[in-house]
Amino acid sequence: MPTILVANVGSTSFKYKLFQGDRVHAHGRIERIGETSSPQTHVVGDRTITSTDGLPTYADAVRTAIDHLTTPQIGPVANLNGLDAIGFKTVHIRGASGTLELTEEVLGRMADYNNIAPAHNPPYIQAVRVFRTLYPEIPLIGSFEASFHATLPDYAYIYSVPFEWLERYGIRKYGFHGASHRYVSERVVALTGDNQSKTVSCHLGGSASLCAVAAGRSVDTTMGFSPQCGVINSTRNGTIDPFIIPYVMDQEGLSPEEISDVLSNRSGLLGISGVSGDVRDLQEAAQDGNDRARLAIDAFCYGVRKEIAAMAAAMGGVDVVAFAGGIGERSPEIRARICQELGFLGVQIDGRANTEGPAERRISEEDASVGVYVIPTDEEAVVAKAVAQYLVET
Repeated sequence: MPTILVANVGSTSFKYKLFQGDRVHAHGRIERIGETSSPQTHVVGDRTITSTDGLPTYADAVRTAIDHLTTPQIGPVANLNGLDAIGFKTVHIRGASGTLELTEEVLGRMADYNNIAPAHNPPYIQAVRVFRTLYPEIPLIGSFEASFHATLPDYAYIYSVPFEWLERYGIRKYGFHGASHRYVSERVVALTGDNQSKTVSCHLGGSASLCAVAAGRSVDTTMGFSPQCGVINSTRNGTIDPFIIPYVMDQEGLSPEEISDVLSNRSGLLGISGVSGDVRDLQEAAQDGNDRARLAIDAFCYGVRKEIAAMAAAMGGVDVVAFAGGIGERSPEIRARICQELGFLGVQIDGRANTEGPAERRISEEDASVGVYVIPTDEEAVVAKAVAQYLVET
């Protein structure tokens, strides 16, 4: 069985898991990278190490993870040279996607989309190069997020712009969070026994998207050509009227680089609230009477609720709504607020089940026509499986 380390570089987080076959030997999570306090959890066997030491960059996060994996008497391995591969949950690339070895040519095609996925591609490229410098003999394999959405029908991925833009530049909906949506949809089958179900997968975290999964196939999703559109994200705008952009650029004399920075780093929940892009911070501020924090939460929940209905429409109905991601898994208040106006779809939340129970559970009323679940996502397991298959095939 191959031994594979999976690195998951989120927009504000770094997660890792060390697999031998299906078995996880160690895992860790680092959050709020770039802030003065970066909560960390590193788990090896029955030993858990926590810290809040600030980590300024993704390179610091990578090195911290390696230290915990290789520290004598604590780490599961003496060094990483014995790995069969290091897998990455890569995000966006110009041209052919799927599962690819991360050569410099492939990293170059990722870099071509740095301005399309500025919160994801640059840190991934940085992380890959850190690992390559430290372990040049280990294959580095990327499983790109858009591959799960390759089943989108043409009428769902086409944009109403000149068709030549698709032919020349590949302008179309691609979708993201594919590993999470794949994992959630597979767990729904395992939990319900129904491999033909119509599922709305809600990956809600610092980066958030929804996906309509019918009989295991992605048929629509909220993100598009870039991770910028769809529901409100932590610091990214989500879907807005496109003519806002040239208007504000003209009014404030902004360059393309400057407007991109505003939309990527100073918008979303942070832009509305002026407080933070983290829902936990906003909930505290709202409780203290901050009305803009309240507004940001309301807008987020409204947007997700609306997209759940849209995803149901894309499938002609819905059997399951599943919540995953940092917010989706850990915030019963947000789940309840999202679902409270979805009774017309058959969504009914059980208040106690929503707040209590195992990490993976059904939280809807027993007699509700739509099952609502919390499913802790495991993107790393999906990537490990894709990397193992790649090693077999190559």
